[in-house]
Amino acid sequence: MTQADSFRSFLFITKQRIFHVLIFILLVLFSNSSFSQDNTFYTESKKALLKTLYSTDLGKTYTANIDHFYSITCDSLIGKNIVVDGRPIQVILTRLFDACQAKLNSKAITLLRIPSVNFYFLQTLKNYKNEPIIETFKDVGITQGAILESTFDGIPLGDTISVFVGIREMRITPYFIPARISKPQYLPYQDTLLYYLANSAPELLTKKLEEKDPVISNLVSKSNNLTVKAVSSIKPGIYFDKTMPFGLAIQENKVTADAIEKLSLTPNEYYRAFVTEVLRLHTSPEQQIKSYLKQPIFEENKKLANQYYISVINSLHESPDKIRFQILNTLSTRELYFIILGGSGEIYTSSFLYVYKKFIADSEKEGLNQFFESIGYYQFDQFLSNISGYGLVDNLVGKISQVSFTRIITKYIIKLSSKQQTDREILLNAMTMAEILYSIKHHDTIKNILIAKIDSLQSLPDMQNFVLIKKINKGFKGILEGKMDYNAEDSYEVLQVKKLKKDNNIVQAWFFYDDDDAASSFSNSLASFDVKMWDRTDMGNFIVFNSRSGNNMRVYMNKPNTKPGCDTAQDEMLRHIAKEGFEVTSFIHRGHSYYLFQSIRKISASSQFVFMGSCGGYNEVVSVFQLNPDMNIISTRNIGSKQINDPLLYRINTDIVNNKDINWNILWKDFNARFQDKHTKDLFSSYIPPNKYIGMKFIRKVLNL
Repeated sequence: MTQADSFRSFLFITKQRIFHVLIFILLVLFSNSSFSQDNTFYTESKKALLKTLYSTDLGKTYTANIDHFYSITCDSLIGKNIVVDGRPIQVILTRLFDACQAKLNSKAITLLRIPSVNFYFLQTLKNYKNEPIIETFKDVGITQGAILESTFDGIPLGDTISVFVGIREMRITPYFIPARISKPQYLPYQDTLLYYLANSAPELLTKKLEEKDPVISNLVSKSNNLTVKAVSSIKPGIYFDKTMPFGLAIQENKVTADAIEKLSLTPNEYYRAFVTEVLRLHTSPEQQIKSYLKQPIFEENKKLANQYYISVINSLHESPDKIRFQILNTLSTRELYFIILGGSGEIYTSSFLYVYKKFIADSEKEGLNQFFESIGYYQFDQFLSNISGYGLVDNLVGKISQVSFTRIITKYIIKLSSKQQTDREILLNAMTMAEILYSIKHHDTIKNILIAKIDSLQSLPDMQNFVLIKKINKGFKGILEGKMDYNAEDSYEVLQVKKLKKDNNIVQAWFFYDDDDAASSFSNSLASFDVKMWDRTDMGNFIVFNSRSGNNMRVYMNKPNTKPGCDTAQDEMLRHIAKEGFEVTSFIHRGHSYYLFQSIRKISASSQFVFMGSCGGYNEVVSVFQLNPDMNIISTRNIGSKQINDPLLYRINTDIVNNKDINWNILWKDFNARFQDKHTKDLFSSYIPPNKYIGMKFIRKVLNL
């Protein structure tokens, strides 16, 4: 090789080395840039989430759990360079943080549930390659599942989780099933989904068959499931609801559909047969029979109890008891029990108390313990919830075996710990249980057994990851041990006028709806504003009242039955308030209970006072309470009426304008003295002042709000 050739060879090798070095440098720079970008997203998402998680002091257990996961655990996962289906763990964790933040922002989940989300996340990483995903996700709640679905979205594991979450959604909301059941990912689960549809929404299955839906019709024709066969054989029409509870009996040739239709023409006879069949199903040893149309039948009982008995009793409210309650004379204890189960929300307080006392008196003849045993404690938790609102649980406990009662309560405390429930379900059930326990905590036998059971639940290995449930159980134990006083809570004893003021203005928004009662209610409400005290301005779709003296108070009311509709009128009113630079601190719902969810959507956290005078508004208190725990709320257990609403609101607003704080004990005492006639006294007895919500005070202490 010549010297020239050697030099050319040296240049070639040198160029190659330089090229490789440049490529290496570029790769390193690109890699570092990519890593830096991922690291920035990860750091910012983690920082934002931790700011939210630490925004409230929720105790040492919660803080320790959060500290450990977001520092030690996350750093360890990143240090091990874990990759899931080709996706780096740092990206996955970032998605987890963002998904948690989104659910917290929408109030779909509470801060206390985040440790359980993290627990299920780690379980998923550990098990997804070794066992079916259903084994990990069988206890995962729908919201937690949705968070994990977002976390792993776009990779095979995410697709698997998505199927599971989709099935869970369809089980909770069966109306999704017809549109999803034919999708490829759900083909292996079609039989199960068809059963969910038949058992939870039988009227929808029948409708799809009537429409000759090809997918549903084909699946039904091939199904051997007892519930599917029973529901699909019921003829649609005016007798469908009445025939539905007897579907299995018809399949078993115990009765014919024609006989049920004929029986339904005689309410007393039909209701007796209905109760007998429901209890036959409930006490069956076969699970499929026991669970047959459980929720639809429970809802049907509400309709029947109101249609056949409660509406009649309500219409005779002013009559002597002998006439008013005559319709109950031929009913058995079982039928009376079913009326108590179905009557909540629509029955006068005096009527409820009469039915309860008659049920107790009649059932004690055969033995109250034997009665509950004979019906398999059917819907006993609902029964306790209904009578708890009237302070009757202690009365019941004094009449039945304390050991039997404790066994049932223990079962429902365990059920409350079910990790599949949504946060709202857990909080609602915990509120009811807190009120029940508070009323029976002086019974030593019950107290000691329940404390021991709670201690055993608290000691379960994984409980430290389920901080919300752990705190609720601790709260239950505190009630039983007498360590928590729920009778005094300054925030709810007095509504202070200064809390209602924003920039020296007090603004109140009233929501009316478009139905037959709205015009009358609206007219009565307008008349309650004395022209000597208030100026009135008509703004087209809403009215504005301005106080003439005292505190500067503005009351806004949307008009019902306007051309654009109540929803648009309300939104226009709220936009006008905001444009004027005001902030609403009181919201007044004036409408039936089925409109309440629309009002709740428009109530803001700025509110200090909310009036929920619709029938059964008590059940929605927790939704409003979560917006602002200091909020003072008035609601009803049962019937709401303008005969109570108008004078009550007139008194409250008059005091506010005159700069007088509202002491709820004094106000309730005044109105108890004021309402002396039988009708108004009965109506007012179901209204609950802000300082009487034991369940709400319990949740506030549990969540440390």
